[in-house]
Amino acid sequence: MDTSCEPTITVQELVGYGDNELIPITRDDVTVVIPTLNEEEAISHVLEDVKNHGYKNILVVDGDSSDNTVNQVKKHGVEIIRQRGKGKTGAIETALEHVSTPYFVLMDGDCTYGAEDIERLFPLMVNSQLVIGSRSSGRENITYFNRLGNWVINKVFNLLFDTSLSDICSGLYILETEFARNIPFETEGFDVEVEIAAYTARNGAISEERIDYHPRLGVQKLSPIRDGVRIFITILRQYLR
Repeated sequence: MDTSCEPTITVQELVGYGDNELIPITRDDVTVVIPTLNEEEAISHVLEDVKNHGYKNILVVDGDSSDNTVNQVKKHGVEIIRQRGKGKTGAIETALEHVSTPYFVLMDGDCTYGAEDIERLFPLMVNSQLVIGSRSSGRENITYFNRLGNWVINKVFNLLFDTSLSDICSGLYILETEFARNIPFETEGFDVEVEIAAYTARNGAISEERIDYHPRLGVQKLSPIRDGVRIFITILRQYLR
């Protein structure tokens, strides 16, 4: 298994990315936020990948890891803060207290996403408050059961919110910082992506861009049954608001 998180393509190979007029924002306008919980196997690879792609604003929000995650982050000279609140929602809320750039990228710390795909999302921020990285390549790295669940989740969400999204549960997306600060978060876990998408569908605009999905390093935190049920409940609650 390749555990290097090396990009499958370079930024220079992306169509149009040599023309600055096609890039509405730059890397310096973005903070890459990486929530962690016991990611010692992956976090060094993730940080090296992000730094090698030119991102200087990097913030790790740690959910009280009991392994060597914190020490690994400190070795890279990256800012790390302790999460307040529960789950992934707590990590995002904590990050929003520290982010000073106009945009921030949320990126899982398990090596499933590559930094080469972050800049793909930039052009779509011209007319959006949220751009989701839709996992189109590497879907074999998602279990069949999870792929089926994601398909159902997207179908239900699109029906209720009149959208046409393909991957609202993706762990790589970019948000306008001030817009995100207005989200009245009520979730605690992996359903936060649904909460963000629902709020944006009601109050802004959402876009998607195709990205790659890589093999995971470390133990999966998501429980397909428990978190799947929670996600469906969150979709219904958001619809009935």
